Amino acid sequence: MRSFRQSAETEQNGLCDDDMTEKRRVNLSLNLSAPHQREAWGIIRAISAGQRTDAVCRMICKGHRRDGLLEEIRAVVREELRGVEFVPAKEKPKQQQEAGDLDDNVLGFLLALQQEGDDTA
Repeated sequence: MRSFRQSAETEQNGLCDDDMTEKRRVNLSLNLSAPHQREAWGIIRAISAGQRTDAVCRMICKGHRRDGLLEEIRAVVREELRGVEFVPAKEKPKQQQEAGDLDDNVLGFLLALQQEGDDTA
């Protein structure tokens, strides 16, 4: 026999010993002028009438798992990026220009050497 506390905890969590044998009904009203609700209605309407309950339950469970996974990924990325310094984007073109100037200097030097070689021949 369950104690009062156990009964209260399971009912608070939405769990009951009889959940496996009883059906629960959810009534859903959608406002089709709201974009997400209109999109949801289109998805639900496309599912065969006998498959809707199972399909909606799968979508809810997948979405819940996905949200949990995304939050875990975000936490890992935050942890890995902690202490990392980023170079502001404004400095990148200057660095690229300096590299381009260096390339021009090297090419100019090589061209001068080639011209000197042509002059001595």
